[in-house]
Amino acid sequence: MINRAGLGIGCALGAAALYGLVPNFVRGAIVNGIPAIESTLFRTFVLATAFAVLAIGKGERLTIPKGAMPSFIGQAIATLCVSVAYLGSVQFIPVGLAVIIFYLFPVLIMLLSPLVERRNPGLLRILIAIAAFIGLAIAVGPSFDSLDIRGILLAGLGSAGATLQFFSGRAISRYMSPAAFGSLVHMVILPPILLIALYAGSGTLRFLPGGPATETGLLFLGGVAFVYVVAYMGQMLSLRFAPASTVAPFFNLEPVMTTAVAAVILGERLQSNQYAGGGLVLAALVASSLLGKWKK
Repeated sequence: MINRAGLGIGCALGAAALYGLVPNFVRGAIVNGIPAIESTLFRTFVLATAFAVLAIGKGERLTIPKGAMPSFIGQAIATLCVSVAYLGSVQFIPVGLAVIIFYLFPVLIMLLSPLVERRNPGLLRILIAIAAFIGLAIAVGPSFDSLDIRGILLAGLGSAGATLQFFSGRAISRYMSPAAFGSLVHMVILPPILLIALYAGSGTLRFLPGGPATETGLLFLGGVAFVYVVAYMGQMLSLRFAPASTVAPFFNLEPVMTTAVAAVILGERLQSNQYAGGGLVLAALVASSLLGKWKK
């Protein structure tokens, strides 16, 4: 197993910065005639194709070794949850709130990592996790009645999927390169995403020629696909170079980037309780990063 923490952290920071653009671009596509599920469909197709070309060009085989099958299945399920649930949540709740809920996953990884290794998580880890969940309660609680429960549940499912994605991504990297397994994972999840998109669109896709999507919407759609391809490669490379518990805290940059970009390009502003709760969640994420370094 490769262990080059510095390179892994660098890849994680780059991926996090790019991922911060994705939900904002999806939101931009939504207001310009393209549903979130269609952005998910398009980016999935582009990544599957681009990574297949890259893998074949490097002489790699697009086959799944027997030992990699459990982690491959986990990666496929996790990626489907993140793609459909997290991006779908921004259709129902503000981008900033969706990212607050979604970004519980680094704390979940920090909390679960010692348990997977059969060690006591320790009081500090438990307290940090509790602080993160209190922050989430503050962010969501006072305005719960005015929020769409579908968005909250989807963002939560996306967070669980991201947790599984990190652990399975580290495991599968023992057997396959990011290009090879990334392509195959997205090929596997493409059919169910297509079915969901067709069902939601009553048998039509709005981004296709003749649909209601505007030119601006198509630009946002292209941005979603391009940024996702580069960010996903960076994320999987980070897991190839370092354990999930090492690189996950550095994805703390994403919620900051997402919220800032939402304010700049979408003019989105959260309520005061959402900023306060989000700040507590972010503080818990930073504490988890510092704890991880201190434990070393």
